[in-house]
Parts: sequence; C-alpha cells; structure tokens
Amino acid sequence: MVVKECPECHGTGKVKVGEKECPVCGGWGYVPADFKIGDKLKGYRNLDYLGVEDEVDEIPCPECHGKGTVPVYDTCPVCGGTGKVLACDICGKIKGPWEPGMETTWVCPDCLRKYKVVYVLDKTCDYEDVEVGNVYKGTIERVERFGVFVKLNPHVTGLIKRKNLLGGREYKPGDTVLAQVIDLRPDKGEIDLIESALKNYKEVTVRKELPVTPIGELSRDLAGKTVRIRGRVTQIQVTGGPTVFTITDGTGITWAAAFEAPGVRAYPNVNVGDTVEIVGKIAFHSGEIQIETSDMSRLWGPDAAEVKRRIEEELDRRAQPRDVGFLVESEVLEKLKPKIMEAAFMIRRAVYEGRPILLRHHADTDGYTSGLALEYAIVPLIEQVSPDPSARWKLFKRRPSRAPFYEIEDVLKDIIFMIEDHEKFGDPLPLLVIVDNGGTSEDIPAYKRIKAYGVPIVVIDHHDPREWVSEDKAKVDEYVDVHVNPHHVKRGYYELTAGMLATEVARFINPDVEDRIKHLPAIAGTGDRSKAPEFHQYLRIAKKAKGLTEEDLKRIAEVIDHEAFYWKFMDGHGIIDEILLLTGNLQRHRELINAIYPEVMEKQEKALKASLPHVKSVVLPNGIRFNTIDVELFAPKFSYPSPGKLSGLIHDHFKEEYGEDAPILTLAYGPDFAVVRAADGMAAYNFDLNEIIPKLQEALPSAGVEGGGHSYAGSIKFFEGMRREVLEEFAKQILRLKRVAPNLFNPRERGTPEHSSEECE
Repeated sequence: MVVKECPECHGTGKVKVGEKECPVCGGWGYVPADFKIGDKLKGYRNLDYLGVEDEVDEIPCPECHGKGTVPVYDTCPVCGGTGKVLACDICGKIKGPWEPGMETTWVCPDCLRKYKVVYVLDKTCDYEDVEVGNVYKGTIERVERFGVFVKLNPHVTGLIKRKNLLGGREYKPGDTVLAQVIDLRPDKGEIDLIESALKNYKEVTVRKELPVTPIGELSRDLAGKTVRIRGRVTQIQVTGGPTVFTITDGTGITWAAAFEAPGVRAYPNVNVGDTVEIVGKIAFHSGEIQIETSDMSRLWGPDAAEVKRRIEEELDRRAQPRDVGFLVESEVLEKLKPKIMEAAFMIRRAVYEGRPILLRHHADTDGYTSGLALEYAIVPLIEQVSPDPSARWKLFKRRPSRAPFYEIEDVLKDIIFMIEDHEKFGDPLPLLVIVDNGGTSEDIPAYKRIKAYGVPIVVIDHHDPREWVSEDKAKVDEYVDVHVNPHHVKRGYYELTAGMLATEVARFINPDVEDRIKHLPAIAGTGDRSKAPEFHQYLRIAKKAKGLTEEDLKRIAEVIDHEAFYWKFMDGHGIIDEILLLTGNLQRHRELINAIYPEVMEKQEKALKASLPHVKSVVLPNGIRFNTIDVELFAPKFSYPSPGKLSGLIHDHFKEEYGEDAPILTLAYGPDFAVVRAADGMAAYNFDLNEIIPKLQEALPSAGVEGGGHSYAGSIKFFEGMRREVLEEFAKQILRLKRVAPNLFNPRERGTPEHSSEECE
C-alpha cells in the first residue's frame, strides 16, 4: 500500500513525550473507597471492577491505576497527527504525512533510478489520474484498421495508432499490452498512446483514496466526478441495458447503474439487503442523479458492521417525527401520543430506507378517510426521497378490505403480490399498515401468515380488541409492532374513530399535509356516527377549513359508502380524492356529490319502504325494543344498500320514531350471518355485542359462531344449518339483559303509554 499506517504512532496520530502527576489522585495513586466517579471515569462502576474488597478504606486510583502519574502525549512528528503516511510503493520509504485529498501514489527517486516502473490504474482512477510520459499496463478492448483501443481500467480508454504499434504479433481483444502516454485530453476523455517494449519492470498500482460521500450530498455540481459511496442495496432491477441498484445510506437514496452486457445481471454476488461500496461517476438518468458504477464490492466484517450502524443511526434520526401536537384537545389522544409517534416513526423510516408500504383499510367512510389521510402524508415523502419518478406507484399501495378484519383471502393476496414484486423487481418486503381494521383477535390468523416473512405491521384501529392479556395489552398486540387504539387507554371508547387517529398520525408523519387533510376526521366521525367530544371539535375545524356543514359531511359519508359498494376491491383512486375534497377542485366535488347523493337517497328510501313491512318489532319483557328481519328473503340481493347498510336504515327508522335514546336493538339476518345495531338506550342494559358473541360460542360450540365489531354495531357469522339455534340463543341473551341504570327515555319509566308488540308488528 502507498498510503499506510504511521509506523511511529501506529495510526493513533500521537506519541508519548513524558509523564505528569495524576490529576485525580494528586500523585498519591489511591483514592478513598467512597470516591465518587465522575463522567470522565464513568467506565468504573464498583470496587469489584478494580479487583479490591468492599472493606478497604482506599482503592487504586482509577485514572492512573496506582502509579500516581499519567502519560503526556504530543502530535506524532512523522505523520503530523493524521495517523497515515505516504510511502514508496516499491521500497516503503516514507515521504511524509498523508491526508485525504493528497496524492496516493509515490515512487521515491532512488527506485525511479533503479527500476523501470509500469503503472496499473485502479478502478477508482479516472482520466485526470493519468500522467503524460508514464507507462501503463492495459488490456486491448478492440482492434480497428487505424489502431488498437486499450482499456487502462474499466472506464479509462486510450488509442494506440497503427504506426505506434511495435508489431511482430497479432493483436486481439483481451490481450495485455504496455502503453506509454504521449498526449492526454481529460476533458474529452481521450488519450494517445504508443506501445512500450519495457522488460523487467516493477508494477505500481495507482489508487485514488476517495472519501466516502454521503448520498444526501450528491448534487448536480458533482456531474462527471468520481465518487465513493457506501450503503445498503434496497432494490435490484435488470433492464435491457444495465443492472440498476437502488442504494441507501440513511442520508438519501440513489441509483447505481452497472453494465455487464445487455440484459445481463451485473455483480450477481450482490443481493438486496447487502452492504456495498461503490465507486463511479456522477451522471443523470431521467433527470435524476445516477452513479455509473466502475466498481462495486460487498462489504464484510467490521466494515459492513460499521456501515450498517451508521445507516441505522441516520435512518433513526431522520425518521424521528416532530411532536406537532394534536388538532383537538383530547385526554385519550395525549395518552396515545407515544404509540402515535411510534407508528409515525415506523412509517417514516420505511420511506427513508426505500421499503414499500402496503396500506390496508376498511372499505367504508371511516376506512377511506383513514387511508387517504395517510396516503397524502406518505406519498410526498416518497417522491422527495426516491430518485425514481414512478416511486409513488412502486413503493406505495393502498387496498381496501371488504371484511371488518384482515381476512385470509386478503393476506394471501398480499403475500403473493409482495413475493412476486420481490422476485421480479428486487423489492424488499413491505411495511404493512392497517387502518380501521386489524385490531382484534380475529386478525391473528392473517398476521401469523404474513409475520412468517418478517413483515413489520402497524395497526391504527378503534375496534375493541376483545381479548386482553394484561391491563394495557391485547392478545393481538403480540403479533403487531405498533397498535394505536383508544381501547388501550379507555376501554369501550370506539367513538374516537380510525379516521381521526390516522389523520393525527399523518400529521406526525408529514406536518406539511395538515391543511389538506384536517377536515377528514369530521367526515370519518360522521360516517361512524361518533359522539365523542373530539368529534365536535373536528366538526368546527371542517367548518372553518373547508366550509363544510354537518349536512355536507353527511352527504359526503353517504356518497362514499355508496361508491365503495361498487368499487369492491378497487381503491377508488381519483374519484375518492374528489369526493373527500382533497384535490382542491371544489366545483368537481360539488358536481359529484350533487349527482350521486339524490341517487343514494332514492335507493335507500326504496329499499327501506320495501323492507319495513317485513320487520318484526317487539318490546321484550325487559323493555328492549327488538327488531328483526330476514334480509335473505326481504331485501335486494347484490345491489345497494347492502345488508349491513339496510339494517342501519331500519334501525334509524325506529330511532326516529321512538327517540334517539330509546333501548332499541335491530337484528338483520341471512343464511349464515347477522348484522346487529344498537341504540344509545342500550347503555342502560350494559349491552356489548363483543360480550354476547363469546356467550353464543359457549352455548353453541358446534355452530361456528364468529364475529364482532363495535359494542353497538357489528356482525355475527355462523353455520347455515345452525341459524335457528344461533338466532334463538341471541334472543335469549337479549332477554337476560337487565336495566342497570334508569332510562328516562323509556315510556314505562316516564309514565307514558308505550306501543304494544302487536302494534309494532
């Protein structure tokens, strides 16, 4: 090596020049046993470390170890404190100190007189590193009638004209040749050579000691310059031309293009996740910076460990969200802040490390507002970080889920697609983000499958997790990395909806997006009929920010539910943005709402009018009004409104007739399912659907009962052959409910007449 460790100081840059009295013990060599160790000596923690017993009054000084003196150091005179020296590449004679930016190849005058020297260009060298008069060792690249092109390294080529060849042999591509430089035009990338006849020479390798350039510092000003970067491979794409490696070092993401042959994989030993060092020229592709790779090597051992450590530290630093507070005052949100910031951190980190993000959300108003709030926060960050102009489509995918949980069908699709992307395009496995879904024990089977692939999971949900292993930990939490859910701090508080939570998380991910999305929580709360104090604050924000009234919000929520019914598994891209007033095109938003909303109302009124005569409504002995309808027989099939929506319409009809706080329960059932809706008056009976379902499972273990949702709204699944038994058992459970709090809205307690069962029927 031309640049080597200083033999005098062994690379430390300093040498011992004497000793002085120890400043800790004052030259005594001992300190009292109760000596307080300061920051300077924080490596010492107890007497056992010093090898002495607790009973002694004095212990050896931890600074000088009992000597009473400490060494005095001065700058090394040989290397000047740099720890490195420049030495002759042949005899090793030291020229002097070396620092980055200085020459790296030197042959002493004695060796130049004694030996004939042939230089070999390392892959780090470029045209500016070639010197006129020197002889270089190269390889014939191609032979033309006018001369021979010689490669001095992978990206430095010169020409030996036919008249300057020695002759006497056949020149073929791949042959080694010695060539002397007679003219050099580095700005044009041209070198004129003559063949050399040197014999018995010494080879000296010309190396360029390039400093490692952080990817975040690559700029257009460096165009044409040779740089050295170290980072982790996050994606590999084999194109019809070069192989393109996507590299991150925590400070940024860039491309490195390496050419082997058209469509041939370059550096096949390098894979996604490997830590590499790349040397190449700064160029451009599609207007973005790209490194034309001259050398790529996989790092091992301490070098790889150090690079990984720096990448992790830098990613952690950049991904740390700023505490921007909340849009509203909320004790629950404040208690959830650590989890909200952790969720934002994981999402930001995925963006900065180039990991794809797969966003799943429930296909209803609350779910779509949740998904769009996060999308509008994440996508601009991806476009800012990634050099690929199509990165938003490659690194972010949003998929709605029809089921109110992460069902097996969805997770299997996600696994298949993510493995295909990994194998086709070299994509790393994604971060899975699930909103308005994914927070219950029903999601665990899906998580077990996708967790087998090492996929990290973030959940933002407001459904009751149902099964708890401790006061603040649900069973489902064991399978996800972060779970933001109001039930963790206030059981039963589902009215702080996923759309509200996701919007707050989105602000922590990307504060710049706040003005575009701060009206979404009001839409989400309207869709989920929230009565939380936070919802009323969000209503005021939507009114002030977008001029949206409560009627406007209701119309938007109804339109979303209607359109989502027909989108099915599509994400609604484009039209959902307009409906949610995210694009800023107020005219198109109004045209869509005004066109769709009357159609929605007409369909709802028609379905409700046709179904109401088939509703059986009875007042049970305990005062609960129990409404039932067979939606398989008395409701439209495969068209809007769905059974769940229709049950809500029927339920609302009876609430309007008997009062918002009357104890009303509606059950719409089909061959193997039932949809449940409960009014606020059921609070007087401590009604909770998630508590009734386990009782059904216990009473009818052979019925295959599953389901859940919110306390007052959810669904039940069961075997079709056990429908009668399940419905009868459900009715028995409702009959067993007793009023635990006075209900002033109950006609009996008000002393007013009440409609009989027969009248209701």
